[in-house]
Amino acid sequence: MEGSLLYVSQRMASDADVDDIVAVSRARNARLQVTGALITSPGRFAQILEGPRAAVDELMDSIRRDPRHAEVEVLLYDAIDGRRFPDWSLAYSGASVFVDGLIRILVERTSPQPDPHHLRRLIDVMRGFAQAPHVAR
Repeated sequence: MEGSLLYVSQRMASDADVDDIVAVSRARNARLQVTGALITSPGRFAQILEGPRAAVDELMDSIRRDPRHAEVEVLLYDAIDGRRFPDWSLAYSGASVFVDGLIRILVERTSPQPDPHHLRRLIDVMRGFAQAPHVAR
C-alpha cells in the first residue's frame, strides 16, 4: 500500500545544506521509489513524501534524526491510490518567503488538528511550484 505524508519542520539548515539535502534526497527517493516535493522558507521546511509506506516511514525516521530539522510535525499521512507528484523524485524550486505564512498558519494553530483548507492550500502551492518549468525532476 502507498501513502502520502506531509510534514513541516523548523529549518536548521543553511542554503548550502538545503542544496545537499535536495541532491541526496533525489537519489535516495528514486532508489526507494518515493516521489514528492519540498518547499522551504527562511525558517521552515514543508515536504510531501509519496510511495510505499515502509519507504516513507524509513525516510521520516531519517528526517526526525537529522539535526537540520527541528520540531518535525506530521500534518497528514493518508493511504493513496495515485500520487500527486508521480514524475518527481523530489520537486524543489528554491526557498520562498511566500510559503512561510502558509506553513506558520498550520504550525501555530490553536486546535490539535490542522485546518483541512490550509492543508489543501499548501499542497496546491507545492503542486504549482512542482509544475514550474525550471524545477528539476
